[in-house]
Amino acid sequence: MTGTTGCCNMRFRRQCFGMAKTVSIALVAGIVVWLVLANNWPTKEPDESPKFPNPPRGVKNKPSPVHVSAEIQEEVKPVEQPKTNSSLMDFTQAQEAVQSKRKAILRETCKRNGMTSQAGPPMFTKRHIYVVDKYRVMYCFVPKVGCSNWKRIMMVLDGETDTVEGLTSDEVHTKAHLRFFNSYTPGQQEHRLKNYRKFFFVREPLKRALSVYRNKFEDLATYRGNLHFHTFGKQIIKKFRNGPSQAELKTGENATWTEFVDYLTHPTERKEVETDIHFSDHWRQMNQICSPCSIDYDVIGNLETVNADAKYVLNMLKAPSNAQYLSSAGSRPTNSSDKGTFDKYFSKLNKKQLTQLWELYKLDYELFGYTKPEIIPT
Repeated sequence: MTGTTGCCNMRFRRQCFGMAKTVSIALVAGIVVWLVLANNWPTKEPDESPKFPNPPRGVKNKPSPVHVSAEIQEEVKPVEQPKTNSSLMDFTQAQEAVQSKRKAILRETCKRNGMTSQAGPPMFTKRHIYVVDKYRVMYCFVPKVGCSNWKRIMMVLDGETDTVEGLTSDEVHTKAHLRFFNSYTPGQQEHRLKNYRKFFFVREPLKRALSVYRNKFEDLATYRGNLHFHTFGKQIIKKFRNGPSQAELKTGENATWTEFVDYLTHPTERKEVETDIHFSDHWRQMNQICSPCSIDYDVIGNLETVNADAKYVLNMLKAPSNAQYLSSAGSRPTNSSDKGTFDKYFSKLNKKQLTQLWELYKLDYELFGYTKPEIIPT
């Protein structure tokens, strides 16, 4: 048969074969591409996330649950997070209530004693306030109230050191290069007083006085290694010891607790030798150091509750984890807050000494909400 048309025509067989070949190649290529996509074969970098097979058509791509061992489930408990947040919130609220009470007592006492003033703090206070601009924080340090630990923390915040560990109390006081508040211009000071977080810590006043004596005078190793206190020791021996020897007058060593109290309660004798604010401040009234009636502090911390108060301050500052309040390790604890130790020393004082000592620190007791000790005569 002639004139036959279609693929059967010999003239078109080659064309049909070529078309079939092209379709086959395209089909194979399509299958390969589908396999690549279906199996998530990597093209550039391996994906570390779990691979899930493609679901049938019409079913949403929802990965199957991953099995987690009981051991891991015990270690990782996401359901505990809300409880943690709630606990932190409860802690913060409790601390805010404590601070509110302390501030109310402070304000009332300032008002009752006519100590409220619009004027700024005195220079004595300005030279006791450290400033870290990066964290917008001001800390007024009171000697013998954990100030070595807080200086360590301020050094970390200021970038002077990476850790609070490894620095003794003496090294902290000599190596710190923190900026004092008085180094700013009046305008800069006003700005910081209005906009920075401010805090200081206090302690039961008579226990602080005892701690100073036991650390700076009774501990001969510390006394001999700290020449700054020799001036005070010599003055105590000279003014308040009957018939001192030449050796005692020369060294000022072995001043007794009762002699130290006599020195504290005699301002004239003190004035003769107390010329450097950063040493006699160890027994200076805390309200005179930090001027809380002139500065609106955000936090008034107590050494007696330092763990909770320090946590509250560090949370408030959003301090890094390497800024921690250390235990008494590395410091020079005197156990002066122990009742047995306290009674042992204060029982040596006569009625006059106790009364004079109370008058010296009475305002600190009232401002910071401490109870008058039972040993003080009525």
